[in-house]
Amino acid sequence: MSTTIIVTSAAELNQALSQASGGETILLTAGDYGSLNLHNTNFASNVTIQSADPNAKASFSAVHLKQSSNITFDSIKFDYSFSGGDHHFQSKFGVYDSQNITFNNSIFDGDVASGTGTSADGTGYGTGLNIAGSTNININNTEFSQWWKAVIAVNSDGINVTGNDIHTIRSDGLVFDNVDNILVENNHLHDFGGAAGSGDHRDMIQIQRAYGSGSDNITIRNNLFDMANGDFTQTIWAGGDGKNIDDPSVIHHNVLIEGNTIYNGHFHGISLYGVDGLTITKNSVLHVDEKTLTGGIEIPAINVSAGSKNVTIDQNITSQIVGYNGQADWNVANNALIQPSEYDQNFTYQATAQGNGYNQYVVVPGSLADTLNAGSAVSHGATGSTPPQQVTPGGSQPNTNPTPPDSGSGQPDTGSGQPDTGSEQPDTGSEQPDTGSEQPDTGSEQPDTGSEQPDTGSEQPDTGSEQTDTGSEQPDAESEPVLGADPQGELMIDITHQDSPETIGRLDEVSYVGKTHVPADETQAEGDTSAEQPDTGSEPAHGGGWQSELSMIDISNQNSRGNIGTLDGISDASQVSFSVDITRDEGETGAERLVWNHSNFGLKLNKKGHLVAKVDNNDDGFRKGFKIKDVDLNDGETHQVTLMVDQDTDRLQIMVDGAVVLDETNTDFDFAGGQERDWYVGDSVDTFAIGEEAPFVEPYSDLFA
Repeated sequence: MSTTIIVTSAAELNQALSQASGGETILLTAGDYGSLNLHNTNFASNVTIQSADPNAKASFSAVHLKQSSNITFDSIKFDYSFSGGDHHFQSKFGVYDSQNITFNNSIFDGDVASGTGTSADGTGYGTGLNIAGSTNININNTEFSQWWKAVIAVNSDGINVTGNDIHTIRSDGLVFDNVDNILVENNHLHDFGGAAGSGDHRDMIQIQRAYGSGSDNITIRNNLFDMANGDFTQTIWAGGDGKNIDDPSVIHHNVLIEGNTIYNGHFHGISLYGVDGLTITKNSVLHVDEKTLTGGIEIPAINVSAGSKNVTIDQNITSQIVGYNGQADWNVANNALIQPSEYDQNFTYQATAQGNGYNQYVVVPGSLADTLNAGSAVSHGATGSTPPQQVTPGGSQPNTNPTPPDSGSGQPDTGSGQPDTGSEQPDTGSEQPDTGSEQPDTGSEQPDTGSEQPDTGSEQPDTGSEQTDTGSEQPDAESEPVLGADPQGELMIDITHQDSPETIGRLDEVSYVGKTHVPADETQAEGDTSAEQPDTGSEPAHGGGWQSELSMIDISNQNSRGNIGTLDGISDASQVSFSVDITRDEGETGAERLVWNHSNFGLKLNKKGHLVAKVDNNDDGFRKGFKIKDVDLNDGETHQVTLMVDQDTDRLQIMVDGAVVLDETNTDFDFAGGQERDWYVGDSVDTFAIGEEAPFVEPYSDLFA
């Protein structure tokens, strides 16, 4: 029998939860209930935590559920307030290793950063809702605003996101990685805005495979995606994340993209790589009016990797379809290919972003899209001349008019061009909570003192007393490399074809890999798409996490590694992160310095195969090594190793393949403002990226320590 309990404080709520067995509804009077942590809280049937008055919502400053089940939150405000020192991926609300958790009619109210001294000031911060290792999680009729990312779900099964309003997001709206049985339906995603110069990559929906597995049974249906008054974004994106998309273990299966309406200004309107069983049908992929916008605006397209299998692309409105070359198991037909220069003949304009904060183009009777019955219900006037219905938490659902029937007429579209599928880097390596790695006990380890001589060519071993070499290794002050990042592409310093390693000098003129940038003072002729398409041979590393903010030096094709010179600004930074992809032969026993910046930073493998990190400090100096024993990097596979250190908070964190293997907080680190020294990269390093931020990963298990 159901029971209703009214509570007025956090203490009363905790008491009610401790006595609940299942079926109860706990009504919260208005007020702030602080932080709620539920660990091993499993009810026989659903328990609802609900505001007594949906117009005066109770609020929480943090909620973490771990190994819990059968809990519903209804009409609750999840309220994050930015604090100095917060990381951009700060997660105050999370569901971990749990089942049957629902969020209804609620608000996830983020905050903007202030006082960080970076371009992030004034933009969304933190993650709205983090989900990991969980099953049957439902998010319905809920608003997310002012976040870095709205929802991240990894290693889970059964994530339903329906009828939500997701807006004013700095980076990604919905992120899924190794998640099966996804439903994203009847949502409104709009008005995203990035932090200039941060390296953010904006995706309204991103489906990743950074955890090494594809996702199955994905439905994205009847959603409205609108750039509106925000920045252009990639809309629906499923990239390669550095994986071989021909590998059966990372292929996505059974994906339906249906009835969606997209108004945007980026080439990747609907872009999916490595899918077996894909249907893209009755979507409208439309370009917003670039005349009123600045920067590089591209025409959205439908883009599917040519190696995808069992593909149907039919009855869509779009500018072009990329990837189809007559594959026998592809069905591409009845698509209305309409360029922006032809919009006046094909659509009436019910609204524009500049006037009303939303776009709405309605198909003209007798036009190509009308004849083919192509495009979404919204494009055929399902909402009339009124704007798309906004989600009102606690109120009604968005318009769900059915898709018009297939008329079966029209000529097939053949598409053209091959998408690039091989150069995307993982996006989630440092953003997701660590879900399975124990912290190594380094308290009893003896520091590595450099007695094992790595095979590094001319690099001298560290002895602790070596005098600073300020001679020929230091580059001329006029030729230090300048590193940076374009908001939509990484700045690559290409030294892949050097005959021998040397200082690479100052980069006075740079070209960004990937996105074609159209200067604001250049106007492209309408209908001319030649300059707007990305270079498909050099797609940028794609991501939205901290790693996309690093400057990357691509040394993947060098025959040997060595001194790459000084890196501008790093010697004065109080936070430093660097990441390497390394490949070592199976059973390799030789010691090697992977990354070395003498007397400041070091990352190496000793003769026993142990990973050793070195950072200058006031306790034992640079000679003190932090050794990680239980990591095997000598297996012939490619591994990503990341070092993050903050001198102000005295914290060092090491990650291997996205898992935290060392988190050191008992050392007085001191490296900023010292001698600027050359950086050395070892023979086993495939890629090297570095930046001036240390966004540590917070293992969620620590929340319940």
